[in-house]
Amino acid sequence: MILDLLRSILSDSISLFTIMNPLSVGVIMLGLLDENAPREEIRHVSGKTMKAAFLAMIISFLLGTYIFQFFGISPAGLRIFGGTILFIMGLNMVQGHGKKVNHNEKDQKAAEKRDDISVVPLAIPVMVGAGMLTTIINMSIAAEGWMDYVSGIVAIIIVSIAALIILQRMPFIKKALGDNGLKVFNRIMGLVVGSLAAQMFLKGVFTLYHNFSV
Repeated sequence: MILDLLRSILSDSISLFTIMNPLSVGVIMLGLLDENAPREEIRHVSGKTMKAAFLAMIISFLLGTYIFQFFGISPAGLRIFGGTILFIMGLNMVQGHGKKVNHNEKDQKAAEKRDDISVVPLAIPVMVGAGMLTTIINMSIAAEGWMDYVSGIVAIIIVSIAALIILQRMPFIKKALGDNGLKVFNRIMGLVVGSLAAQMFLKGVFTLYHNFSV
């Protein structure tokens, strides 16, 4: 039982970390901050961003099932739609287009002028966007027992801590890896996201087929 729980936590953590792609979030964060931003400001923005992202992920995971039950949405439909979103994300990452976010140029300029960019746009929608939300809600719907819920919550905690460490050390990471290193990492993450998307999409299709064929 313990080994199964650990495998589940590892699998959920890898999925969430890959889709979140905190390195890309860190690059966007540095782009929104001043070039000579002090270390304390970066740590402050990183901490506030992760608090908001963590709350968004936990709430989505705990309430996702009830929200979809309230609207009568099929889990298979979510998997098909979520798989499509993740496939587009993975394709963009493999092609080197970087992390796609749901804010326009006007929003970004407004964010650059504001003192606080932590919650919007960094936490939402850059870090916790459509792909992350659909993945977490899919985890919530697929949860069948206490082990699944423990696995999901622990995975969210692990990923949040890992992302916080990366964001706080992003200036050093960017300098060490360079632009080419970040692009290579981003494309590798894209392959993983694309694979997760295919699994989610096919599972949704097979479930719908089984439901209609019975």
